[in-house]
Amino acid sequence: MSELLKYDKPYKNGDELCGKLIGQGLTIQDPEKAANLIERASYYRFKAYLFPFLNASKRFDNQTTFDNAYSLYAFDEELRLMLFRHIQRIEIGVRSLFDQTMTASTNNPFWYLDASLFDLKDGNHATTVNAIRDMFRKSKEPFAEHYRQKYYNAFCPFYRDLPPGWVAIELMTFGDLYSLLKSVTEETKHQHRLHAFSQKILNAQRDGRFRGNYQTFLNWMKIIRDVRNCCGHHTRLFNRNLGSPSAIKKILSQDISLVQTLGSGGTRQEDQTNRLYTALAAMQQILTGLGYEKIGPKLNDLFDQYPIVARFHPSMGFPAKWKDETLFF
Repeated sequence: MSELLKYDKPYKNGDELCGKLIGQGLTIQDPEKAANLIERASYYRFKAYLFPFLNASKRFDNQTTFDNAYSLYAFDEELRLMLFRHIQRIEIGVRSLFDQTMTASTNNPFWYLDASLFDLKDGNHATTVNAIRDMFRKSKEPFAEHYRQKYYNAFCPFYRDLPPGWVAIELMTFGDLYSLLKSVTEETKHQHRLHAFSQKILNAQRDGRFRGNYQTFLNWMKIIRDVRNCCGHHTRLFNRNLGSPSAIKKILSQDISLVQTLGSGGTRQEDQTNRLYTALAAMQQILTGLGYEKIGPKLNDLFDQYPIVARFHPSMGFPAKWKDETLFF
């Protein structure tokens, strides 16, 4: 392990940071405005949108302007806001349909407290239930106060203060929901037909190329959770490395070539399936199954609003002919 260095870089204000960028070759037409924008956004956050414009020598070419980088920053902000709305729909839809499936199949409104349905080895189930309990006890919502004053559950004496699943599941964060979905046992998946539930959520066609199963569903939910976390924590999303959604190429048009990238061995080209484009494909497939509109037109409008982004379509995983993809349009 190399010896650690003492961090002793001095503080720089917006004006000084603009001077540094100009020294690296960045064109800044209005330094005062740029300094204010850097201070407002935080240079540490903003420099993630400068990196794509740097060359191998860590300099900007003479065609790169501060406005280019800020346009990319603004685009990513609008992208996160747009996607958060759609992820909210997925989260609500999955929560509702999973509770309906489990309540009907188990005939138990308190199914989420039934330890026999979950793998308890990793502790995810207990952690999720305790998080729900903590939120429910603190909740000032009228439904929570009404339940606490009037009811108890006789199913689970240890958690007798907790409400039925259709109330509890509304209190879960996306992370809680994913942990609960991940914790169900193999026996539960088969006994309560969760593979059929997954095919419904994934809008899978039994007679087509894509069928999907519960593991595919979990994989997609994890990737959507990661996108949601970028949106919720306001972090760079547009060119981020994400997971590769399972079987994603089976729902995409075979006539549209994906962006190619060097494989792990570095010797041959492979389809790039770990970027935003394929994550959006997974989201769109679920949104379509839930009855929502296609996101392609609004996404294309956003691209038109920020033309600089076209330079970075490959790093986002967007193929040259992505507008011909019927999944999105």
